[in-house]
Amino acid sequence: MYGQDEAEMFDQDDETDEITMDLWQEACWIVISSYFDEKGLVRQQLDSFDEFIQMSVQRIVEDAPPIDLQAEAQHTSGTVETPPRYVLKFEQIYLSKPTHWEKDGAPSPMMPNEARLRNLTYSAPLYVDITKTVVKEGEDSVETSHQKTYIGKIPIMLRSTYCLLSGLADRDLTELNECPLDPGGYFIINGSE
Repeated sequence: MYGQDEAEMFDQDDETDEITMDLWQEACWIVISSYFDEKGLVRQQLDSFDEFIQMSVQRIVEDAPPIDLQAEAQHTSGTVETPPRYVLKFEQIYLSKPTHWEKDGAPSPMMPNEARLRNLTYSAPLYVDITKTVVKEGEDSVETSHQKTYIGKIPIMLRSTYCLLSGLADRDLTELNECPLDPGGYFIINGSE
C-alpha cells in the first residue's frame, strides 16, 4: 500500500506530533502554575464576589419593577373611599463594612474571628434609597424619598474587598487571631465556615 519511504515519513510525523504534544502539555502546566502562583486558588471566587456586590446587586435593584401596593378599602359608616395606592421604587444601594449591633444598640465593627466565636454571620448591612409615591384618587401624587434605608444584611466573603481583613499585613492578621496563610474565599454563617 505505502512504500517504505512513505512509511518512514509517517513515522517521523508521529514522533514530531508526540514531541509537539509533550511540549504543549508542559507549556500548559507552566502557564497554569504561574497563574496560581500569582493569583492563588481562591482569586476567582474573590473577584466573582466583588463583582457581584459592586455591579450585580445594583443592576438587580435597577431592573426590578416598582412595588405597587393597593390598600384595602375600609368600611366606615356611610362613606365609600377609594384607598390610596403606594408605589415603592428602590434606587441606589449602599453596603457598609461588616458590623454587629450590641444589645444596647451600639454598632461595632465585626471581625471574622468574633463571628466564629459568637456564632454570628460575618455580614454587612445593606441600605437602599427608596422613593415612595402615594396616589390618592382625585389628588396629586405625593412623592417622598427615604435615603439609606436599612433593608437587611449580606454575608461577606473573607478576604474580599468588603472584608475588614482585606489589605492587612501579616502581623495585623496575627494580632486579630487570623492565619496570614488563609487565602479566604469563604463565608462564616452562624459561626461556621
